[in-house]
Amino acid sequence: MKVPLIHKKSGNLGRKDSRFDLIDKLGYFPFKELIRNGNAYFISDTDLFEFLNMNESTVNDYTSEYYVTWDLEQKQIFEDRFLNGYNEGIKTFEVNLGVSYPSLPHEQKIQYLNVFCLHCLDFLYFDGDLDQNLFYNLGYLQANLFRGFIEINNLGSSVPGGSPGLRLHFDSYIKVSEVSKARKKEKILESNSSQIKQTDERQETKADNFIRIELMCDLEEVKALWQVITAPINTSRGKQEAVLSAIELIDFLGSAFSSKAFPEAFKLPNNRFYKRTSKGDMRNVLNALMYSTYNLNHEYNQSANLIEYATILKQHFLVFSGSEAESIKSVMSTHTPKGMEVLNDSQSVNPHIDEMIRILKKHKLLH
Repeated sequence: MKVPLIHKKSGNLGRKDSRFDLIDKLGYFPFKELIRNGNAYFISDTDLFEFLNMNESTVNDYTSEYYVTWDLEQKQIFEDRFLNGYNEGIKTFEVNLGVSYPSLPHEQKIQYLNVFCLHCLDFLYFDGDLDQNLFYNLGYLQANLFRGFIEINNLGSSVPGGSPGLRLHFDSYIKVSEVSKARKKEKILESNSSQIKQTDERQETKADNFIRIELMCDLEEVKALWQVITAPINTSRGKQEAVLSAIELIDFLGSAFSSKAFPEAFKLPNNRFYKRTSKGDMRNVLNALMYSTYNLNHEYNQSANLIEYATILKQHFLVFSGSEAESIKSVMSTHTPKGMEVLNDSQSVNPHIDEMIRILKKHKLLH
């Protein structure tokens, strides 16, 4: 029986070997979030996510010879089947692991889960087939892959020396959209015994006209990049002492970025972060670090544009206050080599630059 197909005008739909790279992305969150009916569904395949996330502005990007008129009502039929399969897969994950899994030693569990996830990925791709049973199966596989990936991370964080940045907890993701988008409001008691409400991160950010960008890349790598400004830097004016203290760096990262995967990793500070720095070389260094962060994160979070990263610089560093975000964005890439040159010349006084260089070379952002 011939299965109806859908085509994307901008490119081919189909299996890509790069989907197997997901298993090497432990420690950060390589899934895209789809909110439906108050629940969060986490999807690894970009073509599948874009199809399910189709809306009025993107529906015309797809064509199907089978349907005289392809519209969102037709798409909803397949989406519902996917969600049904996903919900079933979430519930049956433990059964699919088998009765022997709980008794396996720690290392064997990780090996077992790696094979389990690779098996899911083997069949988890969208090549345009419009078959309702296929969409149910894709949802079922996606849910099992998600839970398997979460379990691997949880196991990896439990070993001695395991990074707390690896910890993912499954229950925290299957929440109503209100919970997935904001922390619950809670009351805290201050020293004067008065109670105040701690507004959720997004409401607080919005109220201050501040933005925060969600990081979906390796959080530890982003922290390592910015750590270079917690040590001295050689500039044209001589050696400059650290721009930020370790505590100030935590406050800056929490003010600038967020992570749904690791909500505790980037906490919004109680007070607005704002820092005065010197001009010239230090401005170039900040441009370089932000542009590098953009490049690390853009592969996984393409919804955040470069101008948002530029806005963060303007929000938190006084040296950018006289420039419009659009102006900062337009020169960020050209000022980055200058900033990198300053950092490269500071290796003798800054112990964090070697690690920054290693990370950027690893991602082919520095040669």
